[in-house]
Amino acid sequence: MCAPKADASLAIRLTAMSFSFFPPAPRATRLSAIIGGARRVWFALGFACFALVLGGCSAARLGYSAAPDLMYLWLDSYLDFDNAQARRVNAELKVLHRWHRSEELPLVADLLQDAQTLALQNPDGPRLCALYHSVMQRSEALTQRAIPAAASVAPSFKPEQLTALAKAYEKSNRKMREEWQDARAQGMELRTRKSLERMEDLYGKLSAEQTQAFKEAMAQTGFEEKRYFEEVQARQQSVLQTLERLRGADALSAQSALTDLAQRYYQSANPAYRQYHVQMTASTCAAFAKLHAQTTAEQRKHMARVLKGYENDVRALAAQKD
Repeated sequence: MCAPKADASLAIRLTAMSFSFFPPAPRATRLSAIIGGARRVWFALGFACFALVLGGCSAARLGYSAAPDLMYLWLDSYLDFDNAQARRVNAELKVLHRWHRSEELPLVADLLQDAQTLALQNPDGPRLCALYHSVMQRSEALTQRAIPAAASVAPSFKPEQLTALAKAYEKSNRKMREEWQDARAQGMELRTRKSLERMEDLYGKLSAEQTQAFKEAMAQTGFEEKRYFEEVQARQQSVLQTLERLRGADALSAQSALTDLAQRYYQSANPAYRQYHVQMTASTCAAFAKLHAQTTAEQRKHMARVLKGYENDVRALAAQKD
């Protein structure tokens, strides 16, 4: 069974975590829109571990196999690696990819299997958040595995490479504002609109009543665009400042600094924002639980079938050999 709407770019993002501190974070994957829309910028890569096949089996399988080469091209478009950097990045991406295929994909498949069970039940918000946190554990495992490789390259970045990264952040931020404005013009918050699109991928067509109830629930989650954007910018500056400090540093110092940076990506350095985010995430999970509670038996079966297809795709990828 293949998932609909092929999009090989999801597979490309899988190995991006190896250097996720450097380029601007990609746009939301499907699962990030489903559970963690407000975190979409800095967690999109982590969700890609779980959302890998949500773009279609043939494209995902092909894209996953080619992910190291495709990911290198994507990173190089932001940082313009020199010859020595290029050799190192290419080699490290291939090593990370082999590890992820053998060690992580089976765990991702297990999460998809758990999700199928939930699809046929009536999970509350905390249970959906538990699934979300399980996904994030896979993301963190990938990050920790990749940090030594990133630390071997980061100290060699030149000033012009960091300037290019800063410009890429600016471009990403402009696009984010435009997307928010466009969604507001249509009378809907951007993460709500994207979430509804992803929900219909899983459930099939939602009724007008289901859609309206979900919109109302999402409006009560406490998400604040301004606050979120300020946090995004603060984290971008943290990345740029860390990479600047690491120029010419030894690998051990770089690894320690990147470990700290990764921690700030998974947990804000701002205590007030951390508290806000915990509350907002819990209320977002509750909104999805409310929608699920209003779905029909056939919609839930549809979701379970789709998730089973995703699981089959992931297990097939895990069984492939280089």
